[in-house]
Amino acid sequence: MDRTMRRAGCGTTLDYLMGVPVFAAMFEQVTMPPWTYATGYDLWGEFALLRGVVQAATKYEGLLLFTGRGRFKPEVLAVFLLSFLPRRWRPTIVFCGEAWEPNTGWRAVLDRILVRFADRAISRYVLLSNDECRLFPLVWGVDAAKVRFVPYMCSLTKEEMQGGVEAGTYVFSGGNSFRDYAPLVEAARMMPDYAFVFATRKLDTYPNLPPNVCARQVPHDAYVRLLRGAAVVVVPLRMRTSRASGQQTYLNAMALKKLVIVNDALGVRDYVRHGENGMVVRGTPESYVEALRWALDPDHKPDIERMIECAYRDVVERFNPVHHACALVSMMQEALADAMQHDDRRASCSVK
Repeated sequence: MDRTMRRAGCGTTLDYLMGVPVFAAMFEQVTMPPWTYATGYDLWGEFALLRGVVQAATKYEGLLLFTGRGRFKPEVLAVFLLSFLPRRWRPTIVFCGEAWEPNTGWRAVLDRILVRFADRAISRYVLLSNDECRLFPLVWGVDAAKVRFVPYMCSLTKEEMQGGVEAGTYVFSGGNSFRDYAPLVEAARMMPDYAFVFATRKLDTYPNLPPNVCARQVPHDAYVRLLRGAAVVVVPLRMRTSRASGQQTYLNAMALKKLVIVNDALGVRDYVRHGENGMVVRGTPESYVEALRWALDPDHKPDIERMIECAYRDVVERFNPVHHACALVSMMQEALADAMQHDDRRASCSVK
C-alpha cells in the first residue's frame, strides 16, 4: 500500500501512555494480545503481536514501537519483515525503549542480520540514557544521527501514588532485568541487624541466603506495597552491559519519597546525582554497606530528607508521563517531517 493511500495518523504499541492526552491525540493503540506481569507473553502471544504490528503497518502513516517486549522481540521481527517492502509502502517507524543487549554465539550472528535489515525501515531509535545513545551505533552499526535520548518516567498510577509517606523498617530491592544481587546479598550478610526484602526470582537458587534476607517474586501490587514500605531502596545493576535498566524501580521509589542507592551502571547518572537526589556507589558489598549504614543513621536525617525532596521534585518536574509523552510525540513528528522531505525530494528527482 502506498504511503499516500494509508489512513492518516499513527499507531503505537506503547500502551502505558494512552492516558496522557497529548499522546492519545496523536497515537492509536495497536491491537495487542493479553500480557501478564508474572509471565509476559507466551509464544502465541508473541506471534500475535508480530502479526498486529504488520497489520498496523498497512493502516498508519507512522508507528511507534517498543524495543524490548517479548523473548523473541516480535516488534523487531515485524519490522525486519517490513524492511523488504518498497520504501513507499512502509510507514515511518520509531523504536523506543532500552537498547538491545548483544547475544553470543549463533544468536549474535542472527541478531545482527535482523538489525541490519530492520534498520532500513527504522527512522529513529529513542533510547532511555545518554550512555546507550553513545554505545548503540557502535554496537549495532546504525547511523548515530538516528539515535535520540528521551528520559524515562515514573510509572506509578495515581492510585499507587496516593497515601502518606511510610518511614519503613527494611531495605528493599526488586526487579529481574539486568540485576546483580550477589554483592547486595553479601552486604546484607555483613549487616545482620537489618532486614532485607528482595522482590525477585533471581535469588530462587542462590546458595545460603542469610537469615535477614527474604527473597521471592511477587505480583505488581505487592511489589508497589513493598516499595512504599521500605526505609531505603537499593537497585543493584549489572555492569559492563550495552543497555541501561532499573529506571522504573528507582524513579518509582523517588516518587514515593524513598532514598535511592544505585550502583554506577550504564545510564544511571542521567537520573541519579550522587549526594543530590540519591546515592551512586561502586557496586561492591563494601560500598553498599557503607552507603546503607550512612543512610540508616538517624544523625543524617536532614541530609537524607534534602535528597529525598530533590528526587521527588525531579520526578514531578522531569521524569513524569507527560514529559515523556511529549518528547515521544516530538520524535515522531520529527521522523514524519523527515520522511515527507525525502518523498518530496524523490518526487522532484522523478520529475526532472
